Amino acid sequence: MKQIITLIAATFIFTFVNAGGKPYKTPLKVNAEKAVLNVTLQAAGKVSISWSAVEEETTKTIYEIQKRTDSGEFKTVAILMGERYPTYSFRDKLNSKSGTIEYRIVTSENNVIINTVSQNVVIL
Repeated sequence: MKQIITLIAATFIFTFVNAGGKPYKTPLKVNAEKAVLNVTLQAAGKVSISWSAVEEETTKTIYEIQKRTDSGEFKTVAILMGERYPTYSFRDKLNSKSGTIEYRIVTSENNVIINTVSQNVVIL
C-alpha cells in the first residue's frame, strides 16, 4: 500500500510538472463492466490470470501484474505492454501450499494509473 501511495504521489507530481500545472487527460477509458480479473487454479501448482484490455488501448499502455501473500506487500511479478489484444493472460507458479494470495493488475499509461483490479485466491 505504501508503494502505491508513493507511486500515486509521484504520478501526481510528474503529471503536474509535465502538464504545465494543467491536469493530464488520459485518452483511455475504463469500462467498469469489463474491468474483471479472472484467477483460476490449475494443475501442477499454477495459476492462470486473465483480464480484458482497457478501451482505446495503445502501445504505451502498461499492465503491471502484482501479487501478495497473506496480506503482505504487493510485489510485481510481470509487466506486459499493450498490444491491442481484447484480453490478456499470464500464468504464475504458486509458491505457497496454503493461505490467501491476491493478484492485481495496475493499468497505466504515460506514468498515470488509470485502473486497478484485483482478485483473491484462497488455498486450503
